[in-house]
Amino acid sequence: MNSIKRRTFLKSGVAASALGFPALGQVRGANDRVQVALIGCGGRGTQVTASLAKRSDVECTQICDIHEDRLVRIADHMAEQQGGRKPLLARRMEEVYANKDVDAVVVATPDHWHTPASILACQAGKDVYVEKPFSHNIWEGRKLVEAARKYRRIVQVGTQNRSAPYTLAARDYIQSGKLGDVRLVKVFNLKGGGPFHLGPSGSPPKGFSWKTWLGPARPRPYHSRIFHAGW
Repeated sequence: MNSIKRRTFLKSGVAASALGFPALGQVRGANDRVQVALIGCGGRGTQVTASLAKRSDVECTQICDIHEDRLVRIADHMAEQQGGRKPLLARRMEEVYANKDVDAVVVATPDHWHTPASILACQAGKDVYVEKPFSHNIWEGRKLVEAARKYRRIVQVGTQNRSAPYTLAARDYIQSGKLGDVRLVKVFNLKGGGPFHLGPSGSPPKGFSWKTWLGPARPRPYHSRIFHAGW
């Protein structure tokens, strides 16, 4: 797929289609599909990528996860969404970045990997849809913005309400001045649950690299409650 068509589609279509917005574009041939890879085959990443795979102009080309059993299961699920075409499997994200057929990636890893994985994708020439939170801190977030600009990549964050039609309509209405001077804004503060007790540490499952899972995070003992914390 040529870069102009791909980038135009991604600007207007990848996030929209994944989040249930109206379908965009016309039916395209197999060679003109946007080739998408999923990095992190948990519930949310699978949901977003499966929504994309249902489109006639998108194909899930590759999926990546360090959990082998999950890889096989999600590959079968993706094949069901796209006419039996199974994606390639990868245990390390570097394999995805090296795949020249991949146009864009969905980053749905554990949170601490969101920014590093997205920056690496930009460096590899891939456009990015990354789940929230896209960074743990301001410095990290700025580095991702710098990478997107330096490598001229599109990076869409999965804060979908920002792109929702009702949010855009409200923004336009306020900016038009029809509401008048805004003197008070009320927001919700949804506090997380807690306390979160890890319990005793243990040994990682056979064939699973805890060191790779931790990646940029500080070293710590394996805990199943961290590993299975909803990724």
